[in-house]
Amino acid sequence: MARTAPNTTVLRSDSLQAMFLRRATSALERIAATASSKVLSDALSAPTDAGSLARLLSQSDVIGSAVIELDPLVPALARNVEHRKILIERAGGTLSAEDAGRLLGISRQAVDKRRRAGSLLAVREGSDWRYPACQFDETDVVAGIADVVRAYTSAGPWMALDFLLAPDSVLGGRTPLEALRAGDRDSVLRVLRSEAADGFA
Repeated sequence: MARTAPNTTVLRSDSLQAMFLRRATSALERIAATASSKVLSDALSAPTDAGSLARLLSQSDVIGSAVIELDPLVPALARNVEHRKILIERAGGTLSAEDAGRLLGISRQAVDKRRRAGSLLAVREGSDWRYPACQFDETDVVAGIADVVRAYTSAGPWMALDFLLAPDSVLGGRTPLEALRAGDRDSVLRVLRSEAADGFA
């Protein structure tokens, strides 16, 4: 019987996974050995495993000065991961392109086209584009979402989502999303113009 040659792509992938797990596990064991019970308890209070890691790695005193000297962005990157998870929770989760298409009554391709045109907000999660649920009402996109997406083209979709969900005193303490849902698109546009003038959007 002829022998089948091993799939080198799978072997390479498996060995990369094994190497990554060894390195990550070693780092986590060192951190866990020196972290206080309070720090570990705080990390475990995160709702997800990734959130627990992000909370732990965001504390520079926990990961150590030697690590920060070698890789000073570690705490900032971890805080960014946790912040994005919080944003997704506040957005009511995300939809796939297929789910967004079903809600809007259009094809996946049409959803992608609207994303590329800047009329739908989509954020990267892994290798996929995901659509924050908060931008939809029952059968359509909340009016004014496209204005926000386009205003944040250079800053990126995560910044657009952060803007939508952050209370603003100019809007009477409402979030821009709440103002849009209430039909107050003009006020949100004024905030966007003001931020653009200040160089934020």
